[in-house]
Amino acid sequence: MKSAKLAISLSLLMSAPMLAAAQCCPGSGTGAELAAQGLGESHPSARNLSLDPSWRVYGFQRDGITYYQINDIEGNVIAIVGNLDDQFWALPAGQGSHEVSLPPSRLEIASGAQRLPVYRHPDFTLLVYRHGDRSIWSVESAGP
Repeated sequence: MKSAKLAISLSLLMSAPMLAAAQCCPGSGTGAELAAQGLGESHPSARNLSLDPSWRVYGFQRDGITYYQINDIEGNVIAIVGNLDDQFWALPAGQGSHEVSLPPSRLEIASGAQRLPVYRHPDFTLLVYRHGDRSIWSVESAGP
């Protein structure tokens, strides 16, 4: 009886990560929960997904479309990128003009620009290229 309880306990513990993963991440594939509301807010109640402490990246999902909002450290919206399957587009959001390079139509990046990854997804990476006072945001395939 004691060994049966131990076997059941062990099997539950071993399956817990799979159950958590299944509940955690609807469609993102990133291990990060995506918010359902707050897109466009300076300080949304969504998890910061950024790899770089200088930026904030928030993920949102609605009606099968995923949005990635980029804010600076003060909370100013810099850009919002929409994603559905392998299609990406930039929304007209934020103040000022922020350039966003998207597949398959790429913007020219200055040689010598500093390349900084800000968010990694299994299918793509969101980067910022900095050259002087110019920043270009770029969505690039994770590819081989």
